[in-house]
Amino acid sequence: MKFCKYCMEEISTPDGVNTCEECETGLKTARKKAAAKLQRKLRDQALKDLGLIKVRGAMGGVYYE
Repeated sequence: MKFCKYCMEEISTPDGVNTCEECETGLKTARKKAAAKLQRKLRDQALKDLGLIKVRGAMGGVYYE
């Protein structure tokens, strides 16, 4: 039983190959970024629908008021 050294999913690859194909090609990273972007858009839209306004604070932080 082997596990990918990046995502820790079980893999069956030859000896010496310790990463899954998706991690090797960078597909998982792209998929995670796309999912995070979608979640951020959905969260922002939900807060806008509640009537909140997105503002940037004096120290660079972003929050809704």
